[in-house]
Amino acid sequence: MIQFQVPQFIETEDKLIGPMSFRQFTYVGTAAAISGLLLFILNFGLWIVATLVLGGIGGFLAFGKFNGRPIAIFIKSLFQNIWSPSVYVFKPKSAKEGEELKLPKAPSPKRTITISKPDFGGIKNLWIKINTSKAAIPHREKPLPSQTEPFFGGIKSERFEAVRHITGEREVAKRVDYRS
Repeated sequence: MIQFQVPQFIETEDKLIGPMSFRQFTYVGTAAAISGLLLFILNFGLWIVATLVLGGIGGFLAFGKFNGRPIAIFIKSLFQNIWSPSVYVFKPKSAKEGEELKLPKAPSPKRTITISKPDFGGIKNLWIKINTSKAAIPHREKPLPSQTEPFFGGIKSERFEAVRHITGEREVAKRVDYRS
């Protein structure tokens, strides 16, 4: 059996900057840049609190996972669901406010149509004749060799063999040799 190499770890991101991927570095770097700007704006005590909050948010976005997926994708899906929820509308778009949808009326069954069964007499008779007859239909079938003749002696150009089925039933079958 042929063995194929199956790709593994297809959901892992490449580590580009140290032990972090580019996405993780972006979250941590953005939090660090904002914290650096706040150092010059806020006093030192308030800056420590803001840095801890920003570092927590950046670390949570960079390294957090929910059901095996990055937390940023979860938060993005959450906000998409809140701001543009799925709307299920029963009315078709063609019906406007206050209007009822006009449906075409179904035709009333005033007339009854009787359809006669087709006559399959010719086909049915042909089917019965094919299944029950021992005689060959002219110009369509070749006659089977009689049971008194040997199996290979009936028709000189064709070879026949006796075949035994699993059920034990014997049947005459044409032998086809594809080697020649």
